[in-house]
Amino acid sequence: MITRGTLFLFIQFIPFILSANQLLQLANHGRSAYQIRISSDASALTKHAADEFQRLFEMRAGVSLPLVTGTSASDKEVVIREGSTGLLETERTLGQDGFVIKVEKNRLIIDGGGGKGVLYGVYSFFEKYLGYRCYEPQVLTYPKRRRIVLPATLYDVQQPQNSYRNVFYHVAKDPFYRDWHKLDQMQPDWGLWVHTFSTFIPAGKYFATHPEYFALVDGKRRGFQDDPHLQAQLCLSNREVRQLIVEKLSNFIRENPYANYWSVSQNDTYAHSGYECTCEECAKIDSITGSPSGSLVTFVNDIAKQFPNHVISTLAYRYSRRPPQHLNLDSNVNIMLCTIECDRQRPIATDSLSADFRKDFEGWGKLTDNIIMWDYVVQFSNLYAPFPNFRTLQPNIQYFNSHGVHVHFQQGNITSGGEFAELRPYLIAKLLWDPEVDISREMTDFLNGYYGKAGRYIDKYIQSMHNLLDESNIRLTIYGAPEDHLSGFLSTEALQHYGQLFDRAERKVASDAELLERVKIARMPLTYALLEIAKKTGVPDGPHFLKVGDSRWRKESLVKQLEEFYSLCNKKRIPYLKENAVPPLSYYMDMKAFLMGDTTLPSDSVVIE
Repeated sequence: MITRGTLFLFIQFIPFILSANQLLQLANHGRSAYQIRISSDASALTKHAADEFQRLFEMRAGVSLPLVTGTSASDKEVVIREGSTGLLETERTLGQDGFVIKVEKNRLIIDGGGGKGVLYGVYSFFEKYLGYRCYEPQVLTYPKRRRIVLPATLYDVQQPQNSYRNVFYHVAKDPFYRDWHKLDQMQPDWGLWVHTFSTFIPAGKYFATHPEYFALVDGKRRGFQDDPHLQAQLCLSNREVRQLIVEKLSNFIRENPYANYWSVSQNDTYAHSGYECTCEECAKIDSITGSPSGSLVTFVNDIAKQFPNHVISTLAYRYSRRPPQHLNLDSNVNIMLCTIECDRQRPIATDSLSADFRKDFEGWGKLTDNIIMWDYVVQFSNLYAPFPNFRTLQPNIQYFNSHGVHVHFQQGNITSGGEFAELRPYLIAKLLWDPEVDISREMTDFLNGYYGKAGRYIDKYIQSMHNLLDESNIRLTIYGAPEDHLSGFLSTEALQHYGQLFDRAERKVASDAELLERVKIARMPLTYALLEIAKKTGVPDGPHFLKVGDSRWRKESLVKQLEEFYSLCNKKRIPYLKENAVPPLSYYMDMKAFLMGDTTLPSDSVVIE
């Protein structure tokens, strides 16, 4: 359940020098005097947390601690519990997902508040104090040490600054990864999730017989937008539309009574006009309120009154982003505010081009404190393009928090693959839990841990891209393309420099097949950028070369890079190179034909379903 988080508290004191009687020894060379204890009426979540402690501890210590229930005479135990009545005053506000890790005499105690606090406490213990890292679902690492000691003064209380932390990336589909990184998902809280007008009243079913249900656009009722796979909006002043949605929503809630959030929201659109209704009554409301969101909020308010025990969510998105004037929101109406128009080369709080968004965002904040921030962190038009937005991640989340928004949906690439599809969700998860975290340290820790000795060169690649982007003053958008930055961070000289860095990175891990593959995957966006730029701007310069800008690239070399790119796509089962479009096989065939005039299907071709 989504609740408002207000505090992040971290308390830890470890003296630089600890004597033997100041240490708690949990294990020593495969032996331990400790056991794990849970109460006899422990919840399923607490039992799972205890099982996870036992499993993870054995991986590093080489000893399986006995798991006991009920009371115990032993004082050498790991106590896993939820909501203990023995909490100190400073711990009583653990709240949703919070936890405390502490040592009391000879006991290690992990106590969780509401939500998944106890499980998060267990995973945080192993990450923070025993050096475990979960870089991606199948990559869990830990130091090879047999002696495990803790300071007797250990006392660590944590609460998330953000009460809902949804990182929409493929890796977060994995339950273990999601819980390790303290992330939420849509289920079970959400019954319907965004762009639901077409769910309630599909044009294919209703437009022919009831065109009045749909938006009046340029004097004509429209069931669909010019892009025929997108339905137009509804006529929000039509009483029958309102009643039909109430009836259908009642049925949905009856079928799924445990969901609390239900989206009644506009259909997706690529147009700023949005195909909203301009009939006389809808237009009158929008005129009075100064925004097309006026008729939308009026409509959603009426729906929400029928469902006082549920939260009715709607979008502030494209044409409806500007908040209405002279209009209040019902207490159970939620606004999901989207940053889709914002650039990514500078933080939203300081980017002059984001001034209109800031005005709208802060305007909604004056109307309600029930806001979900929908932010975008990848380039949807080119999922494999280099996208140096890492320096905006932390300041953007901090900006949202500073204006009272603590509920986040961070949209990345939900299908497998994409540029830095391991690093970016990892860092965002850290920031959503603690927006003040030292993100540079976390990035360095990831790069060195995940890429080994190659990590320093990948770090140089990332920092170089950001520096050149800053110098170029060229816009970085979520619908951009590599060729947009030919005079900036993707110039010929820059591409050559990045290639040299990756050559060094690959040499450093050449003897480790797993690390080498990770480096090659990190290099895929560089290859993609080079191929895209060659295709969009290159001209023939003889049978063996392609002229791109002031440089000439050997076609044979480009084909070799294309083949390795395609091979890795197959191995990692990458379905698309753009958002829901351009399968790798199609891309390979098009690029091969462009470079060599060759349309032969590759022998290792794979169609990803």
